[in-house]
Amino acid sequence: MRLIRKQLERDGSGVLTIVPQDNEDIWYLYNIVQEGDEVTAITSRKLANEKGAPRVKLTLQIKVAKIDYDAGAGTLRLNGRTTNDHKDVPLNSFHTLQLEPQLKCDIYKDEWDSFAINQLEEACDIANRSDIAAIVLQPGLAHICLVTDAMTVIRQKIEVTIPKKRRGDNSGMEKAVQKFYKQIYSAIPKVINLEKIKAVLIAGPGSGPRELFNTIMQLAMSEENQPVLQARQKFLVAHASSGHMHSLHEALQDKQIQESLANTRYGRETRVMDKFFKSLNDDDLKAWYGPDEVEKAVDLQAVETLMLTDSLFRSSELRERKRYVALYDAVRDLGKEVLIFSSLHQSGEQLDSVSGVACLLMYPLDLDEQSDQENEN
Repeated sequence: MRLIRKQLERDGSGVLTIVPQDNEDIWYLYNIVQEGDEVTAITSRKLANEKGAPRVKLTLQIKVAKIDYDAGAGTLRLNGRTTNDHKDVPLNSFHTLQLEPQLKCDIYKDEWDSFAINQLEEACDIANRSDIAAIVLQPGLAHICLVTDAMTVIRQKIEVTIPKKRRGDNSGMEKAVQKFYKQIYSAIPKVINLEKIKAVLIAGPGSGPRELFNTIMQLAMSEENQPVLQARQKFLVAHASSGHMHSLHEALQDKQIQESLANTRYGRETRVMDKFFKSLNDDDLKAWYGPDEVEKAVDLQAVETLMLTDSLFRSSELRERKRYVALYDAVRDLGKEVLIFSSLHQSGEQLDSVSGVACLLMYPLDLDEQSDQENEN
């Protein structure tokens, strides 16, 4: 995300001009833009009701009434009534703005709360972006992707035909497989920054992942490809049932892989989620979920780690959003950890299944008993 202008008033209202750089930035905008905000961007519109009338480009401002996010296309559609005077478009006309990478937009809010500002800062900080790359493959199919804190982004899909084994002569199949591996090798520097990335996971069924790794290293040695050779220790090989994207989660759940990813953001979130569910199963009174229980723990300053899903902050109810922003601020002000889980990741789905808000405590505490005592008083 590129921040062009930031003009905030003392009461928290103001306008920011930003340019999203990629699909992940559009996801950040999805978390930032709320119903009631005013957004300005270049758009297209028919200025006449005649059939076949051309669409013309113009700049419009709308008050957002409806938000639709398409993760696959990397677009955010905002529908609402126009709020700026335009010689060709009547005031209060319905219009839909489509935000996409490289399209500058102005966002005005009556209140830029701490969560929205934090999301913007994360989006603008390159260091917060993906630190895991993955290649998920099966014979003839490979997906090269980046696992970010927000989502898994497919950077390239490679699909080729691999002939079947023939009795007594596998040369055709072997040549096709090697050609397939070379295509993956050639794509790596185009879509993965090996210097910045912390791990490259190669996953798939059978011996494919190990064969691909060996081929990558052999080709790198023959070409003296130093970026790949220097990143050798970053490559991890794991089993997955197929080369389709849903199999990536299987590989990421492997205990050895999780240990290797321990210093990544994904690894941290996975460890915390595992710790939470273990504590919940052990019933040791250190794991709690639900807004009322978590609020009580925050009031008692007993929270060690607060976990929230991003979907909570997209509530159309302002009071509901403010409730979770208050929890977010209170725990951060105490210097404790706050993790925001993406609803587009498996961990976020798990957290959503238990209300979307949970916490780990510094010490055992029966919050149900606390509530009963308060009710008696």
